[in-house]
This record gives sequence, structure tokens and C-alpha cells, in this order.
Amino acid sequence: MSEPARTTTRSSLLVPCSPEDAPGRETLAAWARSGMRGLVINRPVRLSTTDPAATARFLHLLTEAAGTGLRVYWEGGTGDVPAELLHHLDPPRGDAGPAWPVPPAPLLTLRRGPGFVVVDDLRDARAPRRHTVPDRPYGHLLRAYAAPAAPDPGDRRALAHLAKERLVLALGPGHCLALPVRFAYARV
Repeated sequence: MSEPARTTTRSSLLVPCSPEDAPGRETLAAWARSGMRGLVINRPVRLSTTDPAATARFLHLLTEAAGTGLRVYWEGGTGDVPAELLHHLDPPRGDAGPAWPVPPAPLLTLRRGPGFVVVDDLRDARAPRRHTVPDRPYGHLLRAYAAPAAPDPGDRRALAHLAKERLVLALGPGHCLALPVRFAYARV
């Protein structure tokens, strides 16, 4: 007699989360593998270039959660951070609903290859773009700034090019963050 097929049931459980004490990638991936659906941010978040460290940390949480398949439910606003750069991530929610359509899957992704990265940018459905980016001078920067960091002076020209392509967000002189979602640990 054969055993019945096992099915994985995803939980409807949402994990409360503080933007100041956000979990790391490994914790997010473990929660996703255990069946958790997402994170609920416990207070409104206002993104702003006047608080670049907090904004970069929160955007990093959004990209890491998207890479694991977790949704982030948050209230607040994008302030002076260009919202069109963030449409691949979970939007802030308010009384009128989400600030932009909730993406069914990340719309800006990065996959690593040998000596290059592939960036798929589907944020504009009318003009989807695929970039095959060599590691030098650009691909390694997308990986290096996947977590918020102060820009290295030697990287400024390449980072300015990536910012023009809407792949990197510079938040003042001391904070830079690559925007693509990395799928190295995403749940299938």
C-alpha cells in the first residue's frame, strides 16, 4: 500500500516585525520555508532621504523578504524617495489600499552567472528590459550593495550609471542600495 502524497500547506500566519530590528536573510528564508506568509511591520514607516540609514535598512528588508517569497505588510509612505523605483516591492498600505499594485512576484530581479549577472526589470510592463551585466565594472557592485553600504569613492562613476538605469538607489553621500531582488534563496 502506498503512502498518501504529502502536500505543503502555507500558513496564513504573519510575523510581527520592527523596522529597527529587522531579521536577516537567513531568518527570513527559514520563516518562508516553514510556511509563514509574511511580515507585519508594527508601526508606520516614512521613507525619507533625510533619514537615509533607516530608509536604506527598510528597503533592504523589503528586497530580502521579496527574495524569500514573504510579503511585507506596512503602512506609511515613500516620502521623497521616488516611488516608481520601488514598484517591484510590496507597497505601503493605507485607508485607500496599497499605494501601487501588489506585484505577484518581484518585478526587478538579479540572478548571478559566472562572470556576470542577469537583471530582469519588469517594473514597466510596456517596456520590460533584461540586462546581462558583466561583473566588471557593474555586476559586482549590484552584489556588493545588495545590503546598504557607504559608496566607495572608486565606485562612484559606475554607481551613478547604475542609478541612471534605476538599479541602485543613492540616499545621500553615505548610503547606497542595489534595488534588484536576489533569488539565490527564494522559495520555489
